[in-house]
Amino acid sequence: PMAARHFETSQPLSVTAAATGMTVAFARGGNPVAIKLALYALSPLQSALTRSMISCLGVSLLSMELHRKLKPKRDEIRPLLLLSLMYSLQIASNQTGADYTSAVYFTILMNTYPITVNLVSSLSVPEDRLTVRRICGLAIAFSGIIWVITGQPESRLASNPLLGNCLVLLAATILAVRTVYIRQLVLNAEYSKAVFWPLLGSVPLFFLGLVLIPKTIPRIAIDWTTVSAQLYQDVIVGGVGQLVWVYLMRRHTAGTVTALSFVTPISGLVLSSIVFNEPLSTRVLTGFCAVLTGIASVSKTGAIKEQLKPEEPIRGFSGSV
Repeated sequence: PMAARHFETSQPLSVTAAATGMTVAFARGGNPVAIKLALYALSPLQSALTRSMISCLGVSLLSMELHRKLKPKRDEIRPLLLLSLMYSLQIASNQTGADYTSAVYFTILMNTYPITVNLVSSLSVPEDRLTVRRICGLAIAFSGIIWVITGQPESRLASNPLLGNCLVLLAATILAVRTVYIRQLVLNAEYSKAVFWPLLGSVPLFFLGLVLIPKTIPRIAIDWTTVSAQLYQDVIVGGVGQLVWVYLMRRHTAGTVTALSFVTPISGLVLSSIVFNEPLSTRVLTGFCAVLTGIASVSKTGAIKEQLKPEEPIRGFSGSV
């Protein structure tokens, strides 16, 4: 019975868990490159729709193989609908922003979400409370964000950089809120549901957007590069990577797991610069260092030794484990 199951919120981050999380974080570094390459042939909503459909299929097959229950209970429907809406807005903003700005700027701004995760998590999770060091880290990081968001990448790589930068930052903020929300949901529920249903729920919304929003930017023909890039973000990042990440968040606090994301912006910046031959200006590097310093300052990497009072799951989401 549910009452007999005691969920922990501060399990020590083992070497295996840390290595797994860092592997996923490293793979996420290639996501900006994959998104940008796919957008040469696909519109943002076409890419988003394809991502949701393929990831949804992959997660459902993997969940069946692992004997995970995906059918929601009645009191789980509303939280999953809200999660679907957040996911849809995040991915739509993410893909559209990536279309308008360069891969390097996209990488830096999208990877600001660990900062916002720690800020949001500190308001709802006692274990992630803010300290003076973390507040200073937030101030440094946000100064770096402002410095980057107002930058101007080369015109060949960014058709509308200010709009693109703002949309990517919006996507990163929604991702941060979604991360903390998922953490609360999976404390006492099947984590596969929190991955599968947002993917499925976003499909009709993206399809509706494709019908209503006219195509304005010409694209190239789909080739093997486009297909490979799309599959990378669909299967590696959006499917397997998301399942592993949510599983880790079920066993550790959002701030602890998100601290592993420091690998992502580093690998992403290097890959983006190499693939698109984008120069790393002084402005970009200064802002990047400020953001990275902020992530290092606000993210809690140490294991909690004392057993604190468990977090309460969000009301109305008490599904079975």
